[in-house]
Amino acid sequence: MKLKEVANIIKGAYLKEDTTKKSRRYKELTMISLEPISFIDERKVIDVNCSSNVLAKQLTQEGDVIVSLYYPMIACYVEKGQEGYVVPHYMAIIRLKPYVNIDSRFIVQFINSTRGRRALCKEVTTLYGIRPATLPLKYLNNVDILEKENTLIESF
Repeated sequence: MKLKEVANIIKGAYLKEDTTKKSRRYKELTMISLEPISFIDERKVIDVNCSSNVLAKQLTQEGDVIVSLYYPMIACYVEKGQEGYVVPHYMAIIRLKPYVNIDSRFIVQFINSTRGRRALCKEVTTLYGIRPATLPLKYLNNVDILEKENTLIESF
């Protein structure tokens, strides 16, 4: 089962800072706000004054998975009370489709696992012959999250 079949993958927002009175104030996630142990550290978000409005789909919602698209490609779960943070352009939001009955924490654990990282990097490495430092959304969309589980089920 490919990730794009069960979730929408949304690229983060490009924010342009502005200090005029018309600017809007947002709290933005940063690379250091994503903890390697799969949670968001709210003490490390930054305040940003922005000249344009951010789309609602680019703000965190409870149950979202936030993935940094740059090495080390950490995935974190958005807890209750962490809604409304702006996700920057170097991160992506994995938001499960409404009809899917999977706990999004499974996706966090999959991406942060050795097997998940191997699955994410396999196609990029095959194509370019190097271990990627960035993760294009195309590969995130097409990662097979249940490849090993399907093989195990078919063997019985």
